[in-house]
Amino acid sequence: MTAVLARRPRWLAPLAVGVLAACWFVGILFWMQAAHPELLFEGFRFRDESSDSAWQTLRLWELWLIGPRALWLSHIYPPAYDAIRWVLMQPEVSKGESPSILAVDQRLYLVSAVLFAIVASVIYLWIRDLTHKGWWAFAGATLWCLLPASISFFTLMNQTGLAITSMAIAFYLLYRFCRTRRNVYAAGFLASIFIASMTRNVSQVHVVIVLALAAICFYFMGRPRRPWALVVNVILVALICVWPARSYILYSTFDVSTHTGYNRAGALWINPASVPEPTWPDNIVRNGVDLSSGWNTQETLRDNYRLGLAANDFMLHHPVEAAGRLWASLKITMPVMFRSVYVQWGNAFLLVFPLAQPMDWIFSGFRFVALIAAAIIIIGWKAGARGSLRLLRRYAWFGIVWVLVAIPVVFSNRYWPVDVPEPIHSEADRLRALIDTPIYVLLVYAAFLVARGVWPRRVEPTPPSGALTATRR
Repeated sequence: MTAVLARRPRWLAPLAVGVLAACWFVGILFWMQAAHPELLFEGFRFRDESSDSAWQTLRLWELWLIGPRALWLSHIYPPAYDAIRWVLMQPEVSKGESPSILAVDQRLYLVSAVLFAIVASVIYLWIRDLTHKGWWAFAGATLWCLLPASISFFTLMNQTGLAITSMAIAFYLLYRFCRTRRNVYAAGFLASIFIASMTRNVSQVHVVIVLALAAICFYFMGRPRRPWALVVNVILVALICVWPARSYILYSTFDVSTHTGYNRAGALWINPASVPEPTWPDNIVRNGVDLSSGWNTQETLRDNYRLGLAANDFMLHHPVEAAGRLWASLKITMPVMFRSVYVQWGNAFLLVFPLAQPMDWIFSGFRFVALIAAAIIIIGWKAGARGSLRLLRRYAWFGIVWVLVAIPVVFSNRYWPVDVPEPIHSEADRLRALIDTPIYVLLVYAAFLVARGVWPRRVEPTPPSGALTATRR
């Protein structure tokens, strides 16, 4: 009698990985409160910072006084993260009290735990899809959860964790579309990009143009080819355009973050102090005074417009010199991209976590670059010349989007403070986290290929004809 082995649902394992990742994240906080309370700030913060003092956020006071309209008027950053903070302050506000910064920050850690779990599940799904091995997928997700950079960036009190999560989902769904050509993955990818565009400055003009082209190409690539797929893709691209269009109507710029001008000028080595004031558009003069909150000020808005004009004009009229200056910026940002997380993003937990420093040493500097290069070589060698060309063709759109997201990462230097003589300030190491998820998947997949070559899968011998075989119960 043959026993039928019931198969577990395929969603169960990634769900379990996500739950374990969330428990790990929350467990870190509880363990620090019990074992090292003296290292925490306000009893729960890993760093001496709050979401109410970040460069990228509005202040709860203005969110309370003005309400959701403040999200519409915000220009310092897209509104998704502040919208979450507005929701999280409602328990106090609904009782007629003023919002509590401490309470909102505590609740944000729970939101971060959920986001952390989602990325761990995505990594599990991605590696399982490549290797067809659950334990390899679990090992890859575990590695990511233990990395000092992962822990650090998700405990920051700003949009970083939300942006990493939305981009991880977007990259995974784009990979699935390139692999399967199923329309639902293309729509999911564009929907994830829309969420990312409401989180940080993803929807720049050149990106929107490429995404519009992608929406059309995805229709011809998709299987089965259906008109509704093109309609859905176009609608999603239109949604991505909404916030840049709003910025242009209100503030005469397509930039959805008024930090953009500083970075654009910095990458071109244009000193802000050397740029004269232009004639301000009427809508900047009129609308720029409607909301002043944190860094969301009329001065920041005008600086973004002024520096953005100067950067665009310089690239248009001096393209060769602009290329030279961008190359000089790479010499600043590339070392920052791969520097130790302890330089700027260390936190209380990383001071006592025994694996933090060894893992940070491995996944930083030239060692991390060498690992990435080795992974690419291994995958290319296993695929062969023709196989590598087929991979490049099949995943061409994945590479295009990855490069588009990487461009503002590698050109993220700026003059800060504004009186420094060179644009040496950069947060490229934090911004690199937006494009890191595929890299870690690549590393684990390369390790899998090496292991499979060293320890090839055993093939059970075929039993002789007529022989009796035992049936597993």
